[in-house]
Amino acid sequence: MYRKDTVRAKISFPEAEIVYDHFHIMQLAGKALDEVRKALRRAGADLKGGLWALRGNEWTRSAEQQELRRQLCSTYPKLGRAMALRESLQDILAERDPESLKWWLSWADRCRLEPFRKLARTIKEHLHGIHAYFKTGLTNAAIEATNGILQMAKRMARGFRSFHYFRLAAYLKAGHLNLPILST
Repeated sequence: MYRKDTVRAKISFPEAEIVYDHFHIMQLAGKALDEVRKALRRAGADLKGGLWALRGNEWTRSAEQQELRRQLCSTYPKLGRAMALRESLQDILAERDPESLKWWLSWADRCRLEPFRKLARTIKEHLHGIHAYFKTGLTNAAIEATNGILQMAKRMARGFRSFHYFRLAAYLKAGHLNLPILST
């Protein structure tokens, strides 16, 4: 959100808080893990088949990928440390525990993995929004889903002559309107 929009929002909604969704935080953690993997690969590590084994959550991986994941993490300690940082952050966000997050931030600062140190700095910059997530448990999933529906309406219409017609299509798609056809 642009700074002008933030100021307008604060004026219109003075009691509102910015909430940072756990999905986006975990997306940043996944990118940090991927940067560690790429650095090891550039240094000559044999990570063949490890890309998809390392990405995502363990419970979404096949048995072979889980075994490869464990093998790579034990063979390459940096990768194991990065995976431990990512998975512990995920657990902390699931528990919504500010004290554990404080502990995680100090661990990430000391971990000697620059992508995770950078992630820790980013989280510290946005700590107020993460604490708001812990407090409320709100995510922007509903807004993202509605935005997807509106984008689909826009693509289906291939452009509108005026905003009025786009607004009508948006209400039709996102408003779950049930319009019975009248027969005479």
